[in-house]
Amino acid sequence: MSHSVRRLARALTLAGIAAAGAAATACSSSTPSASPAANTATLGGGVVINLGDQQQDLETMLTASGALNGAPYKVNFLEFDSGPLVDAGFAAHRIDAGFMGDLPASLAVRSGLPVVAIAATRSIGASEYLLAQPGITSIAQLRGKPVAYTTGTSEQAFALRALKSAGLTQNDVHQVNVSLLQLGTALQSGSAVASVVSAEQKASYQLAHPDSRVLATIQTVSPPSYGYTLATRAALADPAKLRAIGDLTKRLIEASNWQKSHQAQWVTDYYVNVEHQTPQVAKLVLAAGGTETYVPITAGVRNALQQMVDIMAASGGLPASFSVTPLYSAAEAARYNAIVRAVPQNG
Repeated sequence: MSHSVRRLARALTLAGIAAAGAAATACSSSTPSASPAANTATLGGGVVINLGDQQQDLETMLTASGALNGAPYKVNFLEFDSGPLVDAGFAAHRIDAGFMGDLPASLAVRSGLPVVAIAATRSIGASEYLLAQPGITSIAQLRGKPVAYTTGTSEQAFALRALKSAGLTQNDVHQVNVSLLQLGTALQSGSAVASVVSAEQKASYQLAHPDSRVLATIQTVSPPSYGYTLATRAALADPAKLRAIGDLTKRLIEASNWQKSHQAQWVTDYYVNVEHQTPQVAKLVLAAGGTETYVPITAGVRNALQQMVDIMAASGGLPASFSVTPLYSAAEAARYNAIVRAVPQNG
């Protein structure tokens, strides 16, 4: 294991992630879910961008929208199951750029990874929910009860924001720490009385339990939550890769525009064909929205991340707070903000 991977493992362990070294190993040994040809956008030119994706989200969006057509570089999609594993991909030098939620982005700083923020997104509509079993109608009722969320992910940060809104901390509940894909199962099985779930997990559970209650959404908690795309300093120091990453950012915004204007097709292409949801659940996902818009990296965005880290530390999710300043570069923020101004968005 390299020095940088060990540093990441130590930082994630401090954050309460069990067996982070195993996670890093899993990341290093994971293979794309499709064939190498299907996971590499071969579009000419000699530059290759290794892009850390999660569950084929960006790959499907860029491919279905046609946004990568004509790009003078290759995009190699490497698939991971969570933001912490994307961090491990950075530590293992497998990726040039990758996307994740706010907590994994902050943990990249905590572990000393040489990455900076090159894009930020904000959800339109609810994309994460704190969903409770029937009979539980308030967050305050969760005191002393099992609640499911995944340590080290943006779902944990959302859970602790929601608990804070009712005067609770992580120590006031019994965390059920399962993988992101098992959060809905924890609620279905009864091992948790509430769980942070995605739109598709919420739809599946509420089909069987229509009296269940959403206690909070990502839109109702504070501070606001932002998604991040990070890139390595080494990639940004390479003039050819820097140009390619800037162009790819434009194409990601264009693909996001397509997603918002073709939601029915997106639900079929992704939730049905990739995530294998039923058409009934897919329709409910479509009704929930949950798309994103690219936003400038501003002082407000930076402050929201710092406030989230402070809440995590105060709630027992981190041993101590730390500064997220190293995640940001004035030059990269200016470059990205110019792209956001130049590319119109439809949401």
